[in-house]
Amino acid sequence: MSMLFVILFFALSSWVLVALFRRLRRQHASGGWWVAFGVLVACGVALGIWCAFYCEYHVGTRFRIGSFPIPVVFFHLEDGQWVDFPVPEFQAWSASFTNVITITALTTLPLWLVSWRQNRHESREFESGRVA
Repeated sequence: MSMLFVILFFALSSWVLVALFRRLRRQHASGGWWVAFGVLVACGVALGIWCAFYCEYHVGTRFRIGSFPIPVVFFHLEDGQWVDFPVPEFQAWSASFTNVITITALTTLPLWLVSWRQNRHESREFESGRVA
């Protein structure tokens, strides 16, 4: 079941990144848009690597989860020791890669929203005849 989440997150995140790239290319975006896209992707990859390989968070006093947004390892406190319950290796690596892609896609969402709003604004001006 959890591999379905990995596949779903990977597909949606990949679609977001590819669609934004194609949108910018189709709109013949200026250099500033491409710089913003590159900076957001670089920040997203860095943050995604941290979330995938270094992020751990507590869920209650006796449980910890490693990796975000898709967990790769679970920890349970037993007799004062943290006992780990990792997912299978293939699932762990695919989830970690998907976590990087997902966080990268999330960091590009502000650019998506600005691009969408600007395109909507320009199309309204064109329809009302204000642009010659």
